[in-house]
Amino acid sequence: MIKLWKKERWLLVPCPDYDVAAMEAWLEQQAQKGLFLSAENGFFLGFACFEVGSPKHVRYRLDVIPKEKVFADFPENKASAIELAQEMGWEFVTERGVFLVYRCMDDTLPELNTDPAVQAMSLKRIQSTLSNRIFLTFWYFFLYPVLSFALRFPAVLLSVLTAGTLRICVLLFLTIVELTGAVRDWRRLRKLRNHLQAGGRIEHTPENPGWTKRSVAEKIAHPILTALWIALLISFVVKTGNPSRSTPADLSASPIPAASSFLTLPQADAGERDELTLLSRSDLLAQGNIYTLEERAGSFRYDAEYYDMRTPWLAKWLADDFARYDARGIFSSRTYRITSLDLPALDADTAYCYFLHDTRRGHYWGHRVIVQKSCKVVSADIWWTYDSDFPAETIARALLAAISE
Repeated sequence: MIKLWKKERWLLVPCPDYDVAAMEAWLEQQAQKGLFLSAENGFFLGFACFEVGSPKHVRYRLDVIPKEKVFADFPENKASAIELAQEMGWEFVTERGVFLVYRCMDDTLPELNTDPAVQAMSLKRIQSTLSNRIFLTFWYFFLYPVLSFALRFPAVLLSVLTAGTLRICVLLFLTIVELTGAVRDWRRLRKLRNHLQAGGRIEHTPENPGWTKRSVAEKIAHPILTALWIALLISFVVKTGNPSRSTPADLSASPIPAASSFLTLPQADAGERDELTLLSRSDLLAQGNIYTLEERAGSFRYDAEYYDMRTPWLAKWLADDFARYDARGIFSSRTYRITSLDLPALDADTAYCYFLHDTRRGHYWGHRVIVQKSCKVVSADIWWTYDSDFPAETIARALLAAISE
């Protein structure tokens, strides 16, 4: 028996579950330092608990936990497997995943179950777990967030700009890093299984310091990347606060014209300005700031967005995306009818004008005017409930003049 003192030490496990040889070598190396795996606490959340004692040469072995559905030819249960190992002189210590951990101090004791076919079958269970990890990583880290936005914003470029290009790039980077680690582990495990199925055996070699350092780095990086991913998702949906109201003087720095600068509203609303908000933000795909202007005057509503993209084809793509968003996004053609309005010939690369009607509730849902020229795009969402005709040409020319300067 190993003489132990009532002193414990927790160490980060540097080996993945499937790397039997590395785990055994690492445990043996700790024993030579006077650290022996605790039978009471064992493994917890990627850490191993060791009890302090006198340094000794100890052999550790990992044996698979018998499972009836998988090991149909081996009907012994876990209790009988432990009893059999103890009869052979091996001390049962604890469990880790699908493995039972044994140790002994006698170099002459025979090995435990060394049938490569049995070992390969045990690794198959871990390989299935890794396959699930690959799928879940891709789903939760990338596919699920992307689909969540795509269902609301089916226009790809508009979705990226809405979420933020930098956030999307970070999300994609986290996905690639996590998927790369999962796929690498899966391939290593498959290689080991093929080796065992071909009649090879697990070689009990000394611990590889390079592999240990790399594994520890991966184990430390994984929770950090996961926390970063969670924070990133929260940032998609949480607003930092309500924007403060702006004054007409604040519009001097904005390329978006206020509606009051080119529209004459009915007397009832002309002098009743109750909200004017100008917001700006930056994005990797835009040359300058992206501006959003919200203006309210009585029943009149004017929401405009301005983008100065890095290339004309991105600007064209974005202008088309605004129209696609209205046609196939929340404003689905199954419940909303889009009626296009004619515009005169404009010196613009792209121009759209239409209004939306809620066919389910039977009421008007606003006008949209979109103008794009070169690298600049401006889209205005306007709530026009007056008896007079919608001034489509006036608004389109005012927006075009703003992006032509």
